[in-house]
Amino acid sequence: MSGWVMCAVHGRHWGVQGAAGLLPFAVTSGRVQVLLALRSHGTHQGGTWGTVGGAIEPGETPWQAAVREANEEAAGLEVAEAQAAESHRYGCVSGWAYVTFPVRVPPASPVPIRSNWETADLRWIAIDEVDGYPLHPALAESWPELRKLIEDRIAS
Repeated sequence: MSGWVMCAVHGRHWGVQGAAGLLPFAVTSGRVQVLLALRSHGTHQGGTWGTVGGAIEPGETPWQAAVREANEEAAGLEVAEAQAAESHRYGCVSGWAYVTFPVRVPPASPVPIRSNWETADLRWIAIDEVDGYPLHPALAESWPELRKLIEDRIAS
């Protein structure tokens, strides 16, 4: 459900029941790219790059919330064939958590923004360049494990 969870460590987190997002990745000409979203300045942690995602609504699983949010934020992202595979759970001492699902999609193509109040840009970024972007703090902490999930999935 939408709303804030207050946290003694981080101040607050969006999503009373936690949140979830997709980390789409594609392999184009042997290069692995991930789709990241630049958070609009009017949002929490605005100006940082993160996943397409948001609050888990009542009755939703994290996977369902991640797919719904991706459809709300990114037009034309082909996730219909994507399946809930391995995920990464970023958990906070407050009990709040963000679940990220790396999903392979067809080769990287332009993905227009649907919801510009929360997303300033969507960009395919080479996996080796992600560390050079100002990432949302939770994504920055989770990135090494998420990258490994992507690389393991490509290798299998």
